[in-house]
Amino acid sequence: MNTDSSSQSSQSGNRTVLLIDDEQMVLEVGKAILQRLGHEVVTAESGEEALEKFDQWKDAIGCVVLDLTMPGMGGKKTFGRLRELAPGLPIIISSGLSIEQMAGQFEAGPTTAFIQKPYQVAELSSTIQNIFKSAGC
Repeated sequence: MNTDSSSQSSQSGNRTVLLIDDEQMVLEVGKAILQRLGHEVVTAESGEEALEKFDQWKDAIGCVVLDLTMPGMGGKKTFGRLRELAPGLPIIISSGLSIEQMAGQFEAGPTTAFIQKPYQVAELSSTIQNIFKSAGC
């Protein structure tokens, strides 16, 4: 994995990202990558916790990275609730599924992007940049 993010950090902008995943290792690695890119990170291990964190941090959160497959309130339901609460919020859906499999489950739009796990620094950085650009942020 390319961990040289010095040039990417200034390009991706400093925004707070809500990172949602039920796997602790993915949260730790994802948080480290996002912090290297210059973002503040709020983490949640479930859809329910994500909605609580979003309510607490809603004025600061500029983007969500959402795991598709989680026990309890899964990614699809969490996505729907976040869209109800903040229709224009940029959301990146992440999964081990292919991009085509993920995209078929969600309505495409300028504030929805997809990324396949495991994350690569450059791919996550460009996905965040692109979704902010598409959302007009």
